[in-house]
Amino acid sequence: MAGGFSAEFLQDVMQTIQEATGAPVADGPAASTWHLVLTHTTLNDTYLITDTGRMAQGSTDFQTSFINSTASWTLASATSPSSFQNKVVITVTTGNFSAPSETTIKGWFVASSASTSAGTIYAWGDVTPNQVVSTGNTVQFSTGDLVLSMGGGTAT
Repeated sequence: MAGGFSAEFLQDVMQTIQEATGAPVADGPAASTWHLVLTHTTLNDTYLITDTGRMAQGSTDFQTSFINSTASWTLASATSPSSFQNKVVITVTTGNFSAPSETTIKGWFVASSASTSAGTIYAWGDVTPNQVVSTGNTVQFSTGDLVLSMGGGTAT
C-alpha cells in the first residue's frame, strides 16, 4: 500500500524549519541563524558539515549568515511539494584572500553552524552554471534563486 504526507503536514514541517510565526514549536533542528556556505564540490544527501569541499578550505570568505525567518524567506506554501524561497538578495563577498586551489563554486549548503566540526546541514544544492571566482568577487543570490522544497512523492 502506498502512502504519503498531506500538504498541510509538509507545510507545518517547512514552517518549523523556518521558525515562522504560527509554526509549531520547534525543539528540534531549526536554528535562529542559518549559514550559507559555498563549496567547490557538488553535494548529495551523504555530505556532512565535517566533510571537505568548502571554498577556501572553510574560510569565512565564502559563507554568510542570515536570520531564519519570514523576513528573509517566503512562508512555506501548503502545496506538494511544500517549498519556500529567499525573498531578499543574499550576498557573499569573497574578500581579499589568496586564491584557494579550487576557484569554481559548484554547490552550496545551508547549515545551523558555520563550523567545520559541528552543526546540521538542512539543505544543499548545485550552483548552475558553476561560477569561477577570484579575489574580491561578490557572489549574489537574487530573490527567488534559492528554493527549498519538501515532498511531492509518495511513501510506500
